Amino acid sequence: MKADLQTFEIAPQGDYSLEEGAMFIGAWHRAPSDSGDPEGHLHLAFLTDGDWTPVGVCLKQDSRGHVLGTIYGDAPASGVAKQVARILSLDVDGRGWPDVAKRDPVVAQLQRRFPGFRPVNWSNAYEAAAWCIISSRIAMRQGQGIKDRMSRDLGQSIDVHGHMLWTFPAPDRLAHLEKFAGLFGRKVEYLNALGRAALVGELDTETLRSMTAEQALKSLQRLPGIGAFGSQLVRLRALSAVDELPAEELRLMGALRTEYGLAREPDQKALEELATKWRPYRMWVCVCLRRTLEGGAGMTHSRASQ
Repeated sequence: MKADLQTFEIAPQGDYSLEEGAMFIGAWHRAPSDSGDPEGHLHLAFLTDGDWTPVGVCLKQDSRGHVLGTIYGDAPASGVAKQVARILSLDVDGRGWPDVAKRDPVVAQLQRRFPGFRPVNWSNAYEAAAWCIISSRIAMRQGQGIKDRMSRDLGQSIDVHGHMLWTFPAPDRLAHLEKFAGLFGRKVEYLNALGRAALVGELDTETLRSMTAEQALKSLQRLPGIGAFGSQLVRLRALSAVDELPAEELRLMGALRTEYGLAREPDQKALEELATKWRPYRMWVCVCLRRTLEGGAGMTHSRASQ
């Protein structure tokens, strides 16, 4: 390791497993360590908040449970650490998470199945909103392929000690995009507008997080191509709205029916009633439920292109 690389450390509040989080996005791997034994790593590459600097991080977890990060790129360590904490849901006090299991035996089972898990969020609201546009009206796998190609063709490569990753294209690249294979209809036009909005600060993740849910959703829906579903996805999975619920999430309803042994799929009212026992981690429970489904193990499209 180069001596001049910046490092940081995050001490989770409550139980946490970096490996569980990495498995959620299909990005856990083992590599030789200084001791010669395989060591687990999570590598991420993303654009930093504010100035869109491309950066990569190598993340490990020590025997104390602390997450240790090494930075690859030119960005202040304090800002990168704060963003990583948000991405990994480590900016949330999770010490009350076991109490939810005491109130709900289904959640207890989920916590045993995914020990120490916390949702991995999108790196920022900008990339999450772009995903909503890219993946609209196509299969998720197809959308992921387009996003990966855009990252490799238009993004920035980051070498994380021999592992090459690519960030999603910066806003200025989207603002001037003329065409890209796989994008049809008005998607390029919408991505142009998204890039311009990001450049003038209209998609600052922390600013959106400081808003009420209603304000944030309204602000996001002003973006061309981002409707009610897309704005909700950004709110829940990029702004890390921990104690909120999705609306009209059909796959979640299927998971609820299976895990709770219901006679039929619940409606939104039934979800809200069940979720009263999940506070203040309702979204965490929803993500765990989605993980129980085939093809719902994680959000591989939210990781860096590899």
